[in-house]
Amino acid sequence: MDDFAKKFQKKFNGILKAEGIKPAQMSKIVGLSSAITFDYGHGRSGPSAKNLLKIIQKFPKYTGYLLDLDLNKLPQQITPKD
Repeated sequence: MDDFAKKFQKKFNGILKAEGIKPAQMSKIVGLSSAITFDYGHGRSGPSAKNLLKIIQKFPKYTGYLLDLDLNKLPQQITPKD
């Protein structure tokens, strides 16, 4: 198990616990396969950027937590215009 997968495992399981859901429910909510959520929950792999985005889109309140951001140190966020 690599360091990233190990760290993500703890965060992933922390979200499951906080939300009171099981990995199979997370699969359905986020749109990931059961095998992927099993791997995340057991530290076998960490998410791709695409899968991390899917998790954040469904659970945006955990964005800072998942990305190891100190929300107190973030300046007001700006979205540049295209």
